[in-house]
Amino acid sequence: KICLCVLLLISSSGAQNYDDYDDGGGYGNQEYAQDNLYHDYAMKQQDKEVGAPAGFGWGKIMIGTGVGWFLGGKFHSNRKEKKLNEKFKQDQKELYTQYYNDVYSLQQQNAELVNALEQMGVKLR
Repeated sequence: KICLCVLLLISSSGAQNYDDYDDGGGYGNQEYAQDNLYHDYAMKQQDKEVGAPAGFGWGKIMIGTGVGWFLGGKFHSNRKEKKLNEKFKQDQKELYTQYYNDVYSLQQQNAELVNALEQMGVKLR
């Protein structure tokens, strides 16, 4: 029985037919001869190793840095300008208030002096 099983296995494995692949099969096929995908990949890898310039170079980095620096400066200077304008307006308001109070107190003091001189009998005008 064992010999019969071994004989059947050997005969069935040797009877495979490869007529479907009569065109040379696999890598010898003409359809794959024009495919340069691996060749292109290998060339790119070799260029990287040699040190060929990458797609994203220093020029783009420097331009991006310059634009970011300019826009950041514009943003922060506008913020600072608003704060300084508020401070300037507050200082101007305090100065005007102080001026107004000083002028008012001087007018009162002048009026009191005029009254005191008139009581003493001196005519100014």
